[in-house]
Amino acid sequence: MALKDFKLENLPRSIQIAIFGALAIGLAAVFYTFYMKDKLAERNAIQAEVSQLEVAVAQGTAIASQLDRFKKEVAELEERLNTLRAILPSQKETPQVLRSVQEMAAASSLKIMRFTPQPIIPRAFYSDWPIQMEVRGCYDSLGIFFERVSQATRILNVENITIRSIDNSTDQANSLTAICAVTTFVFREEQVTDAAKPEQKR
Repeated sequence: MALKDFKLENLPRSIQIAIFGALAIGLAAVFYTFYMKDKLAERNAIQAEVSQLEVAVAQGTAIASQLDRFKKEVAELEERLNTLRAILPSQKETPQVLRSVQEMAAASSLKIMRFTPQPIIPRAFYSDWPIQMEVRGCYDSLGIFFERVSQATRILNVENITIRSIDNSTDQANSLTAICAVTTFVFREEQVTDAAKPEQKR
């Protein structure tokens, strides 16, 4: 049979199907190579980017939830700090506290025989400042003084109390001598400031 007389319809049915199948496969391969391959690669890149974004969003959500908790903790710490500032005098307020202790003793009808501030004992965010006191008066006056100290706005602690009666005293208002240590707690502002600063890299 000459090539010019070749007709597809003259071929057997099975061969026609095979030819159409081969053409379909060839066209599919060409379509995949020149079009779908790039689209699939683009789709895979987009899916990878979406996965990375989902991970970033999950991390951001976790950080945001922790941030709320940190903000709450900071607010609680600031509230506690404000409370401490209200009851602990700062270094510059200590003369006022010393004066108030003297005034409480005088208002309780006690005569101050000795009033000696002792060296300051540093702590973490405050300092102990003991004051050695010797007063003269009576039991009632001493009790009133201790009550006034317990009701003071600032924290004052009375310890190491020694009471001695005055021999041969006929004056009921001047019947004893008391020695005690009155300790006030001084707020250390510089410690809080240093703790709030970020650590410098060395």
